[in-house]
Amino acid sequence: MLAARCTMPQKVEHTVHILEGQATLFRRPTTPHWHVRYRVHGKWERTSTKCTDLAEARRRATELGTEAWFKERNGLPVVNKRFKSVARLAIRRMDELAKSGRGKATYKTYTQAIENYLIPLLGNHNIDRLDNAVLAKFGAERIELMARVPSASVINNHNSALNRVFEEAIERGYMTKFQLPMLRNDGVKTERRPDFRLEDYTQLYKGMRSWVRAARQGNETVLRNILRNYVLVLANTGIRAGTEGMNLQWQHIEFFEQDGRKYLMLHVDGKTGRREVIARHNTVCYLDRMRRQNPAWAAGTFEDFLRRRSTDYVFRVASKDMTTPFGKMFARLLERLNLLHDTRNGKQRTMYSLRHYYATMALTYNRMTVYNLARHLGTSVAMIEQHYGHVELRRLAHEIAGG
Repeated sequence: MLAARCTMPQKVEHTVHILEGQATLFRRPTTPHWHVRYRVHGKWERTSTKCTDLAEARRRATELGTEAWFKERNGLPVVNKRFKSVARLAIRRMDELAKSGRGKATYKTYTQAIENYLIPLLGNHNIDRLDNAVLAKFGAERIELMARVPSASVINNHNSALNRVFEEAIERGYMTKFQLPMLRNDGVKTERRPDFRLEDYTQLYKGMRSWVRAARQGNETVLRNILRNYVLVLANTGIRAGTEGMNLQWQHIEFFEQDGRKYLMLHVDGKTGRREVIARHNTVCYLDRMRRQNPAWAAGTFEDFLRRRSTDYVFRVASKDMTTPFGKMFARLLERLNLLHDTRNGKQRTMYSLRHYYATMALTYNRMTVYNLARHLGTSVAMIEQHYGHVELRRLAHEIAGG
């Protein structure tokens, strides 16, 4: 039996060094065209010369290389990239940040904006050539795609998503800061958000008692009890329904003392990142009731239970995010109590209206300044003034009217 002959692997590409070794022409077996690679901005760039003749390829490669180095010296983008290619890189980066725990809740909103509007309408444009004319056309096409004029809030989200793509392009050298277009917001001004007046909330508070008692034994009773406590906690903390409320675990809740008084603190992570929330005192009753409704946790005091640092979610059911089911249940509850629509603007109330109720009560009864309320809610002072300025003026009626 003859021994197998050892052969050297075949060279997969023909190479020719040019420009004193600063660039290399190469040709792969799968294509007759010569390609060139050169180093720029600390990275190797590869592109086709689209030439099959070596002499022509040398001339074209020299043009490509010298043009790239000229752009590098003058702070210009070397590579032209389609918007959709950079947008997908931006999405991938946001996904990676989210998986590593460094992401933000808003990344999901930005990704949806990129996939549903930015890529379909801007995808084939070069990232470094998005000027005012292109963006004006984008704005008109977006209205047609949405079948309505978007609100200022929606456009803010789209602009933030655009900025994520631009940041990706700048970091990769596909465009410069000087090429960033000016983003405008001509959206419909957001109207006053539906909330609860004190008398509405009182009706809701009392109505939930009979609503829970009227539940059928079993799963319906369990869900109504959880939703009742969820509503009360949202109304007494101002945390966001969904992103913050549904991600709250028992280990995120603790007591602390200050000046001889005990307070309850919630550590939430939502739209604007992590923050500490000081709960109103009656929140302790609602959370302790949640704890006692679980037979495995009923023994001992609430403080002892919190010291266990349980990783169980407070308001989820079998670890399932209940944002959508609870939203539907809450709407049916409000309809039953004749509270579904805010009579002042006709808008339908949602779980988020409880956050607006919290902010309105905080300003109405002078519980905290606009600055402190903004910090507590994880938003900006400008946003508080935009949506709750009417409350602040009403509170100052005595001073404004002259005593």
